[in-house]
Amino acid sequence: MKMYRCRICGETYLGYEAPANCPFCGAHEEFMIMPEEYPAGLNDVPVTEMERVDLESSIELERANTRFYLGMAERKDNDTLRSAYKRLAKVEAEHCSVFCKLAKVSKPADLMTPGETAGSWASDIEESRTRENRATALYAEFAARATNHRLKEVWEAVSAVEADHIVLDDLAKGYI
Repeated sequence: MKMYRCRICGETYLGYEAPANCPFCGAHEEFMIMPEEYPAGLNDVPVTEMERVDLESSIELERANTRFYLGMAERKDNDTLRSAYKRLAKVEAEHCSVFCKLAKVSKPADLMTPGETAGSWASDIEESRTRENRATALYAEFAARATNHRLKEVWEAVSAVEADHIVLDDLAKGYI
């Protein structure tokens, strides 16, 4: 058994091989490193005023998405989709935590409170797709203008994870 640490969220994974994606934040395999390679103070970075605004936007987006997916996970009519979106909520909450660490702020108090949904799997999956497309594009934009290498790295990695979530939405349609 080995230990791997995610360079994006900082969580530790135990296994015989590095996972294809971090089980906590969804970061791709290249971000799974040996714990001794994880730099101390990695998230202690200076941010410009624009980067602070972008981090605040990232926190709010991830808070809203976490709550939306928790709302979807409260449904009792499709256990497969309920479970998938419950897991997605945890990933989005982890993204929120990462952005909070970088901004040096506390996590939103209502982060794990289920939010409103449209009420049907089809409409909620479509809303999820819209949210994930927005997040993918927004984080790519934030990464492109970031002056700090760590912020650029995190936004690029999370943008790629959000693009993976669009694939989930496509798969989920088959389970309605």
